[in-house]
Parts: sequence; structure tokens; C-alpha cells
Amino acid sequence: MKGTTMNRDGETPKMIKACAVLMMLASPLAATSALAMGSSDTWSSEGTDLSAVTELVDTGMYDMAIDKIETMLKDDPENADLYNYLAYSQRKMGDFESAAQNYERALMINPEHAGALEYQGELFLQTGKPEMAQENLARLAQVCGTDCAEYKELSGKITN
Repeated sequence: MKGTTMNRDGETPKMIKACAVLMMLASPLAATSALAMGSSDTWSSEGTDLSAVTELVDTGMYDMAIDKIETMLKDDPENADLYNYLAYSQRKMGDFESAAQNYERALMINPEHAGALEYQGELFLQTGKPEMAQENLARLAQVCGTDCAEYKELSGKITN
């Protein structure tokens, strides 16, 4: 069928989704506050604009996010937020080994990175290490308290 944007399975092809995201990223009005890592103050990190990365991650385009992050890390190799997003994307793609390494990198750069602590805890749960997830929860309580979003999120996943 001409003029349709769906494939035979009734799904929008990845290339069309990618183009739509890229067009949205080109518009300054397209920014959204729904972030995989938390609040809108994570859009930039020490002078690095993370809006393109967060948009890709939030729309589930993890393979494109990984490519973008790896490019950005060449210019900003000590950015814990980039390593956290990289690990998050890798984890969502099922690459647990790479994700584990990159959560560690994020936490070596910033041992109090609440997002990395939460998501590393989720990785521990996914890989059958609930006691290590509990350790991350205890660290989150020290870093941001029991009322922070990261603590609540990980706590909820541990108890389920």
C-alpha cells in the first residue's frame, strides 16, 4: 500500500521511527521531560547536552542510543551520566556483561551517582544477585535518602 507507514505486521518500521526521532531532536520545542534516568536536570551533565541521548533512550531506540553515547564518550570520557545511559541501554538490549562494566565505570567516576546505583541494582536483580541489589539499596539510602525516586524504584523492584 502506498502512503502507509506500517509494515505487514502493523508496526512502524525502525527507520521511520528513527527519522521521526531525529526530526524531533532538530526542533528545540520537541524536548520532553520524561527521562529514563530521572528529572529534567539530567539533560546536561558538566556542559554535555544529553537531550539527544535521553530522547533515544526514552523512545526505546537503545541501539541508536549506544552509538550516540559511544561517540559522545570520545569527547567526554569521564562523564558518569553517559556511562549510566550506555549501561542502561546495553541492559535493555540484553548485554548484561557490558552493562555491568559500564555501571562500574559510572560509579568509579561518581560513587554517589543515584541513577547508576539504582540501575546497577536492577541489573543485579536480573542476573540473580538480590543480595547485591540490597547493597545498592543501602548505598542509595546513604546517598539520597529513602524518599528519593531511585531508592523507591529499586526498593519496589526488590520487594516484588
